Amino acid sequence: MNLTILENLIWASSFASNLTLLLVLIIKGRWRRFPFFTAWIVFQVLLTISLFALYRLGDDALYSKVYWSTGTIDFLLQLCVIVEMSRIVLRPAGVWIYSTRKRFTLLAVSGTLLAIGATFILHPEAHTSLEVWEMRADLFTSLMFVEVFLAMMGTANKLGLRWSMHVVRLGQGLLAWATVAVVVDAFHTLLGRYRWFSALEDVRNIVWVVAAIYWIFGFWKPEPESSMPPRNAEKYLVDLHQQVQYDLARTEGSHSRRRE
Repeated sequence: MNLTILENLIWASSFASNLTLLLVLIIKGRWRRFPFFTAWIVFQVLLTISLFALYRLGDDALYSKVYWSTGTIDFLLQLCVIVEMSRIVLRPAGVWIYSTRKRFTLLAVSGTLLAIGATFILHPEAHTSLEVWEMRADLFTSLMFVEVFLAMMGTANKLGLRWSMHVVRLGQGLLAWATVAVVVDAFHTLLGRYRWFSALEDVRNIVWVVAAIYWIFGFWKPEPESSMPPRNAEKYLVDLHQQVQYDLARTEGSHSRRRE
């Protein structure tokens, strides 16, 4: 396996940006609020070091095994990041705001079913059945990440829940990278692994580097000060939502009695 100058540059840039982002998360204490995202970045740094060492040793077989076997860990960490963001946005006071859990679950399940359907509609070009299932798994992972992430965003926006600056920056970067990942995996599925594979992977990795740089600056900056302490603001939001639901129920009950 021989890498081009561009691929070496992208690899080095990805490692440098991930390592810098990790240092920012630790130095600024953002890891306390985003432990799963921090764990994901740690995983990316360690994986890059491991793959580079195997590449230098020239062990292509072990390199491929490590690369593909760690995909499950990467996928699980991505889901944990979504759950982490959902907890911050949809559970501002440590408990689910009324109706958010049901709506989020419904949208997330619908998105997952849509991802499954789209994955099996496409028929990848590959030499073996194992390669077909690998490409389908990659496409499903990317689609599911985007669908569940959009479910979380849609639920929060529908209920008017506020987003902190750090969550916004994280969400914007993730959505941009995940969208490109879906397009890349879709092209892999349509074109097969042997046509434009490296070029498409370069695009995915470049977008990740750009997103990582965006997160570095985003997490370095402090959250803007609020006119009310965060805990009081969260409690106020929960109480306000519950009051609206209570008033709505009373209004509906009053109308029902008048009709009777």
